[in-house]
Amino acid sequence: MMMIFFVLIISNLLYTIHSIPPSLPSQLYVVPFRIFSEGNADGSVDRPYTSIQQALDHIDTDRKQRIIINLYPTYHFVNTITFTEQHSRIRLTTMNNEIASFYEKIAINDSEYSRLPHASISGGIPITGWTTTGGNIYTATVPQPIFVNQLFANNQRVSRTRLPLNQSYYFQYAAPLQDPNQARYGFQYDRGQFENWPLDDAMVVVYHSWTTSHHYIDRIDTTNRTIFFTNPSNSPIGTYVIQGQRRFHVENLCIWVPNSFCFVNATRTIYLMTDGSYDPTKVQIITPVEEFVVIIAGTDVTNPVSDIIIDNVVIEHNAWNIARTEQADYQAASFLTSAALYIANATSIVISDVQIRHTGTYGVWIKEGTTNINLMNSLISDTGAGGVRVGQMTAPVTTPTSSIQILSNEISYGGNVFPSGVGLLIHRATDVVAVDNSIHHQRYTGVSVGWEWGYNPSYTSNILIHSNYIYNTGEHILCDQGGIYTLGIQPGTVISNNVIKNVFSYAAYMWGIYLDEGSSEIVVANNVVYNIGWAGLFQHYGANNTIINNVFARTSLITPPQPDDPIPDGDLRIMLTENHLSWRFINNIVYDTYQGTNHSIFKSDSSNVSVIFNSNIYYNPFQTKLLFGIQQTSFEEWQKTGQDSNSTITDPLFVGDVNQCDFFTVQSNSPAAKLGFKNITKLPKWSLGCGIDNSNESSNQFYHW
Repeated sequence: MMMIFFVLIISNLLYTIHSIPPSLPSQLYVVPFRIFSEGNADGSVDRPYTSIQQALDHIDTDRKQRIIINLYPTYHFVNTITFTEQHSRIRLTTMNNEIASFYEKIAINDSEYSRLPHASISGGIPITGWTTTGGNIYTATVPQPIFVNQLFANNQRVSRTRLPLNQSYYFQYAAPLQDPNQARYGFQYDRGQFENWPLDDAMVVVYHSWTTSHHYIDRIDTTNRTIFFTNPSNSPIGTYVIQGQRRFHVENLCIWVPNSFCFVNATRTIYLMTDGSYDPTKVQIITPVEEFVVIIAGTDVTNPVSDIIIDNVVIEHNAWNIARTEQADYQAASFLTSAALYIANATSIVISDVQIRHTGTYGVWIKEGTTNINLMNSLISDTGAGGVRVGQMTAPVTTPTSSIQILSNEISYGGNVFPSGVGLLIHRATDVVAVDNSIHHQRYTGVSVGWEWGYNPSYTSNILIHSNYIYNTGEHILCDQGGIYTLGIQPGTVISNNVIKNVFSYAAYMWGIYLDEGSSEIVVANNVVYNIGWAGLFQHYGANNTIINNVFARTSLITPPQPDDPIPDGDLRIMLTENHLSWRFINNIVYDTYQGTNHSIFKSDSSNVSVIFNSNIYYNPFQTKLLFGIQQTSFEEWQKTGQDSNSTITDPLFVGDVNQCDFFTVQSNSPAAKLGFKNITKLPKWSLGCGIDNSNESSNQFYHW
């Protein structure tokens, strides 16, 4: 059934790509530098346009054939490029190497436009005119009234200066404010903080549970050591004691820190501190300006833009801007309203073999009024928030988001500005397929599906999360998250054949698959989940979920960072139960590796839990006693309640090496196979090993490229 569904998706996708009118497509060329000293541009090979916008402005709306816009492989610095309905039937791509070489040979010399592997559509501007002040410190003045909060040198992100200097560490404020509303605008700081720091353009980033809030400073009252902000947090600062741990850091302080920068707004001056490995006068340095780099959007749902192909290009350098009174804090960084690539009121769109990177917000947002949108074979990396965002937040949904395919992409290294961004975030949408993606190094959840807390209509259904490799999420920074996270009633949603590993929060609440508030009617099948800080599977509350033929292994691995932090919760857990079936748990393997007197296999926080357990295999190679249910009783007592009557505690006999976390295949004589367990397809992207981080950078607040 699942394979048939996937084949149909691929067939429809191929039809979209190849359903081009039979007439020969027109070719336009864009070269953003002078190749001749004079002559009027008409987009032809010998008289190319000098900007993408110029090409779009000259497209005939009455044409029948597709137009291909060929970009020279260099930086194309743009104001936001917008495709509207008049631009339907366009392909935007990098020109072939032969033509690019022709232009390179006859070009009038312009060092600003060096040859790149692919055309880059950049929402930034180059920063030039650098002067040295000694000691690897350089300054430059920006040419327009913008606030520089991102900088990219030689195609790498440069961090804003930050205190504490070690980017794995945090400050702790002394106490929250007592008034709940005031507590959204400040806190009492500790001795040695703020009073001697250069704070004119500083930003304070406060850690809550699943979010950070970003604040501008209004004033400081030194008599009682209180700092006040111009913009609020969503919840009073200090609400989440265990998760937040009173943590904060301060950005954009003009202090000397190698490999960082700061910006002084009064003089519009950037101070760049290098480590001596590059010279800012000799490399490309860019700051983002545009919040949207490329928009594909019709005027409304009845006038959509259609049949657009963008391939073989780079889309990068979108800006983030927060007004001084704007709240910048909500789950999944959903308060953000922009993305580098933004799609709305559109149909039959193909985004293929594209790099979307170096962003201030999300990489891609596929919003309302969209259908048959295909994002595939692309790299979405180094994002300010998350990678890909699908659907809309508000309900009821009047212009749906449906028939979205997210296929074979890499979504990596997210949350560089807003850690609460999600690798793949699906709000309210239907018929979304996310298959064969690699999602990793996200500072919060890997995949999030649904946007309704509870049992009201969710406007989310038929979501397929299949064969994705999701790893190194959480990164020990925020709390209350999952490798895959769901919300609300979702008929037809299937989570299958994914590998989820290395999910770690800062202190508490981290699960492999996390069925949160109201998650219902979801099938979780054929997944391998391991190396998880808390349980491999957690359900807050929900109804009629089916958990079948999965492996949950090596869970509850985190060591609480503070002595009074809660301890991990075992392998499987249901928190709240109601007067309905919570889940069916059938034909699964739970491979527990806790070394101690006893350990929880399944815990319920309520005595009236309604569940069905049967035909499962449980095992601990260290002979730890395994506990079940609200009373945390032995397996024998658990079976007396009518649960797991055909299940057993025994070695599942994996074919692969469990010390290399090869939990996909069991031997033909395995007790699990005899109970009906079917071997799980091993993902080609998956790699051997039980390391819980898979990199040396996972403990850092910011990634070093």
